[in-house]
Amino acid sequence: MPAKTDYSRKTKWKNEPYQGERGVGGNFVYAGDNLLDKHLFVHRLAPGGFDWGPDASDEKASQLAIALLAPLKGVDYAVEHYHLFAENFVRRELTDDTWEIKRQDYRSDEYVEAIDGRDYPENTAPGPEDVPDLEDADLESITYAAEIALAEKYAEVLWQSGNRRENLRRLKAIWSGEEDPASDAVASGTLYRIQGLDIPSNARSTLVKQFDSMGELAAWVCYGRNHSQLAGISDASAKKIPNARPGFVQYFGGTEHIPEHDTREMSLSEMSNTRGDTAQQTFTSTLSEADE
Repeated sequence: MPAKTDYSRKTKWKNEPYQGERGVGGNFVYAGDNLLDKHLFVHRLAPGGFDWGPDASDEKASQLAIALLAPLKGVDYAVEHYHLFAENFVRRELTDDTWEIKRQDYRSDEYVEAIDGRDYPENTAPGPEDVPDLEDADLESITYAAEIALAEKYAEVLWQSGNRRENLRRLKAIWSGEEDPASDAVASGTLYRIQGLDIPSNARSTLVKQFDSMGELAAWVCYGRNHSQLAGISDASAKKIPNARPGFVQYFGGTEHIPEHDTREMSLSEMSNTRGDTAQQTFTSTLSEADE
C-alpha cells in the first residue's frame, strides 16, 4: 500500500465551494467562509498569493492550482498535476473577476477535457536529483514536493507502508545507528505490509511463531537456501518467499543492515521441525564430533 503524508491523513475536503474574487486589496480565494491557505508547504512557488485568468503569472496560477487540488485530490496528485491544472483550467477557465468551484465540478467532462486536452507546460516540482541527500535533509521544514522527491530517490531502501515522512525519519535513524530494525519483534501486521511476501496467512503465522526477531527472519528470507524445510511452510509458499527480499531490504534500510544468516543454527531448527527430535540429536552429535 502506498505511503501517506500527514496532510492526507488529517485533511478532508469540505462540501463548501471554493470562491474567488478580485478586490481593491488583492485577489482573495475562500474555502467556504475561510480564506484558502496558500499551501506553500506543499510546493512553494508564489508566496505573494494567488491569481487566475489569462494574464496570471505561471507562479501565482500554479500556487492556486496546488491549493485547489490538494484538499480534494491529495498532495501527491496536486504535486504531479498542478501545472496542467494551472495552465488549462486556472488560466483558461477562471476568466472572470469572481468564480466558484464545487466538488462535482472536478468530475465534469469539461474539467477532464480542460486537463487532458490542451497544453502541457513544465512541472517545476523537484525531482530526486534536485533534493539533498537524506543525511543533509531537514525533514522538519521540507515541502511535500521535496518529500515526494526524496522518497523517490531512496525508494529501494525506504519502508513504503504508513507515513512517508516518518519513514524517511526512520531511514535516517537506521543509517545513523539510532534505530536497529533487527531487534523488532515479528508481527503479523508487519509481515502483511512487507512488499512481495505474498503467502497465505497460515504461513505468515508460522513465521511469527518460528522467529523471535525481524533480524533473524530477514536473514533467513534473504540468505536461506531451502525455505520449505521450515515446518508449516509449503513448497508453494517457499517458492514465493524470496520475492519478499526487496521488501525486507526496504524495512531494514539497505542490505547492509540485514544480519548474516546463521546456517548451522537455522539448519538445526529446520531439521528439528521437519524430522523430529531424533534428527536433531543426530545432527547435534555430528556437530560435536566435528568440533572434536
